[in-house]
Amino acid sequence: MTYKIITYQNLNTVQKQDFFIFLQEAGKETNQPASINMWDDDWMNKNHTLPYLLEKSNRFSEFGVYNVLFDNDTVIACSGIYTSGFCPELAIAGTRTWIKKNYRNKSIARDFLLPTEKKWAIDNNFKAIAICFNDYNKNMPTIWNRRRFGEKRTPRQSHHLFYNDMNELEFPVTIQYTKQWVVYEKLDPSFDFDWSSIK
Repeated sequence: MTYKIITYQNLNTVQKQDFFIFLQEAGKETNQPASINMWDDDWMNKNHTLPYLLEKSNRFSEFGVYNVLFDNDTVIACSGIYTSGFCPELAIAGTRTWIKKNYRNKSIARDFLLPTEKKWAIDNNFKAIAICFNDYNKNMPTIWNRRRFGEKRTPRQSHHLFYNDMNELEFPVTIQYTKQWVVYEKLDPSFDFDWSSIK
């Protein structure tokens, strides 16, 4: 396996075409609630879809970055990070994450996507980095801290998200017009935000 991450803006024509095929396949996994956000044949008019966000908005082009992970020449995962609209010191990571089915037990997000996003947040002087969850996956942070049977996982290192700390909000907030559950890591101990202001 030879993994490489390329930002969406730097994909060549063939890679972008392969990525859109990857998103079409993701959209067919209707048993996964997030699949609705990955693709729609009419994505040019559906502002909740990932292709719309990448092609018709500036969320990732001006205020963040979107990463595509390849195994050799095969697209296997994607995820993005962007500047929060309610706190300029906070970056929201793990946005529109999707991992190809046969790679979902390989700690792809933990070991590749999120460390790349954490580095981007540090390089761009953010004071904190957060991940948001919808109601259907709000228990993900609990699972995150548990090791699945037979799973081999090295301890977190400084490049991993939540190496320093993991703060979990006890109440949901509204982000991008959606109820979200939030976990975050302070990259700067001075970070302070009144989360109740976006309840």
